[in-house]
Amino acid sequence: MNDMPVYPSALQHRQPPIVQIVGYKNSGKTTLVTSLLRLFVQQGLRVAVIKHDAHAFQMDHPGTDTYAHTEAGAVAIAITSPLRTAIIREQPASLEQLIDELLQGSREGYDLILIEGFKREQYPKVALVVDEQGLELLSELTGIHWIYSRLAPEQVAEYVKREDDIQLKDIPIILDSKDGIMDMFIALYAYIQSST
Repeated sequence: MNDMPVYPSALQHRQPPIVQIVGYKNSGKTTLVTSLLRLFVQQGLRVAVIKHDAHAFQMDHPGTDTYAHTEAGAVAIAITSPLRTAIIREQPASLEQLIDELLQGSREGYDLILIEGFKREQYPKVALVVDEQGLELLSELTGIHWIYSRLAPEQVAEYVKREDDIQLKDIPIILDSKDGIMDMFIALYAYIQSST
């Protein structure tokens, strides 16, 4: 009889670093995520992305078999090809469930999991600030490690200084620009290296 413990497959993979990209609606989250993805891929990193959508979304479109399955009442649909696999379920999932499923479903593992949205979760965050209203987001979030802003760094720093309850005094403020994308990439790449 084998006395070796049996672990779920998710535990057999090393836990990759997880970083959230959060901001108000239309703040540029997807643009930042895709820009960073391209840079990580150029470095040979494997990155998984989880996106939060506050509305019902339709991944499959009219005219496709998966759409026909959904319309006919399927509660789960899996589709696979030599290059891609997708599972669509008619049920919500928590962020932790999605992370576990990603880890279980990957043979090769990931170097990073980027999460777009899920403001209330407790992972390290990049907070996107695009205007003065966006500054209010800083007092709503926990776990902010970086601020990525279209506002001048001095304007963000002044807000942080005024809000005594915000613990952001030493958080880097990265300007939303072509150079800022590279600065954000370098900061996250260093974070990945320090987490392994």
